[in-house]
Amino acid sequence: MSLEPQPQSPWQAATITRIEKRTPRVTSFWFQPLRPFVHLAGQHVDVRLTAPDGYQARRSYSIASAPEADAGIELAIERLDDGEVSPFFHDVAEVGDEIELRGPLGGHFIWEASDGGPILLVGGGSGAIPLMAMVRHRTLQNRPRRSRWCFRRGSGTR
Repeated sequence: MSLEPQPQSPWQAATITRIEKRTPRVTSFWFQPLRPFVHLAGQHVDVRLTAPDGYQARRSYSIASAPEADAGIELAIERLDDGEVSPFFHDVAEVGDEIELRGPLGGHFIWEASDGGPILLVGGGSGAIPLMAMVRHRTLQNRPRRSRWCFRRGSGTR
């Protein structure tokens, strides 16, 4: 399903409410935005970090949580050693910290319960995160379990 383009959402503050290490390179961060936040499975947010000297770095992260999740927005962030933003989250960010985010964004690759099924989800690398949100959403909607999940992880070379 594809949505019509939406106007750009404004930046808003969001507080980190929980951090959970998933793998040696991936950590999930839960955020509670100050304003209401309604998203669809498969959408993403932009995160903006601002340094004391005013320098800003922005990155897009897929939302890993299902739309009906009560715990806020979950972003599963992979640590990229040469990245500007992911090392901040992995090495510096703590519960209670406030960051800026904008969204939800994207509507070209989403799944809603009304779309039905069965479904086939194919992804690789960080592309598995929106698929995870879709599986979680489908499960919470008590949809028939007739779905397939195909994931390919890269060789690890760059």
